Order: sequence, then C-alpha cells, then structure tokens
Amino acid sequence: MIEDQSTVLLVEDEPLIRLFISDLLEEAGFKVVEAANSTEALTIFEAGLTVDILLTDVDMPFGCNGFELARQVYDRWRETEILIMSGRQWPSQGDLPPGAAFLAKPCPNEAIVSHVISAAERARRIQGGAKNPRSFRDLPANVVPFSKTG
Repeated sequence: MIEDQSTVLLVEDEPLIRLFISDLLEEAGFKVVEAANSTEALTIFEAGLTVDILLTDVDMPFGCNGFELARQVYDRWRETEILIMSGRQWPSQGDLPPGAAFLAKPCPNEAIVSHVISAAERARRIQGGAKNPRSFRDLPANVVPFSKTG
C-alpha cells in the first residue's frame, strides 16, 4: 500500500463500470471511494472525507447530474480536482466548472489513469505536497499526463 494515497471519489450509477474503474484506479495506487449517485457523493463530502479527485459520470438516475455535482463540489470544496465523463452528453458552455476536465466515453484505460494521475499531481501541489500516488517518471511510456481545461 502506498503512503499518502490520493483519494478518488468515483460517482457512477452503472455497477459494472463503477467496479471496473475502481479496480483500475486501485491498481494504479489510488484509494477509491464509490458512490452510485450524486446524493451519495455529497453525503461523503459532507461527512468530512478528504477527497482529492472527483471522477463523476454525467447521467445519473438520482439527485443531480454530474455537471451539477461538479459545480457544487467546485463551489464548496475548491481543493478537490474534478474530472467528468460521459458517453452520451457533451458539455455545453458553462457546464464545466473552472479547471474541470471532460473525458469522453469510451475512454481508454490509460487515458483514465493519466487524467487521474494528473489531477492527483495538481491536488498534491495545491495541498503542499502531502499527496503523491506515483511519480510521472513511473508512468508507462504510453501514458501521457493531461492538463486540465479552463
């Protein structure tokens, strides 16, 4: 187990997709907390869990959608990096909070991991160096860190 793991809150209503992405990120060295919808996600935040990265789907059956969840997290927990993904809905003007990144599904495994690693690096810098799941030099050659948008 890696010390000072970055914590990813994964919000995905499809159980098999949630399980797959959770396993993928745990194998990459992240601590993953799962939520099936935005209501569960906000409950986790409000309970005081430190979340370094929010990785959320857009379409969810309960509570608000992923864009609205991202906006609430941005407004209340600014230190959390935000990644939004969808295979059905592209962001419109104003959907993404400042600094958030959008991943179009289906997204290659390496791209998901790269986005999360980049977000963890940004969170670590913001938090003063306390969190570091892995160094960029540890990345396989085909995994490219992505910059956030905004």
